[in-house]
Amino acid sequence: MKTFKVRIRDTKSTVFDGEADKISSFNEMGPFDIYYMHANFISILRQEIILYKDHQKIKELKFEQAVLKVKKMLLKSF
Repeated sequence: MKTFKVRIRDTKSTVFDGEADKISSFNEMGPFDIYYMHANFISILRQEIILYKDHQKIKELKFEQAVLKVKKMLLKSF
């Protein structure tokens, strides 16, 4: 499965900077997934973000709210 670059930051530092092949999270519409070649978009996330690589969960981050931006297969979350 093809991967894409993921960069997740909190207010002080970079929490994750690496590759993933799937991202799962929640927004006001409910749960959703992001895969390689996903359309560009921005969303406000709720609850958590889960990163996967080779069908294995590699990172799970819980929070109240975050901003997600996908542009040219670079995913950034703040």
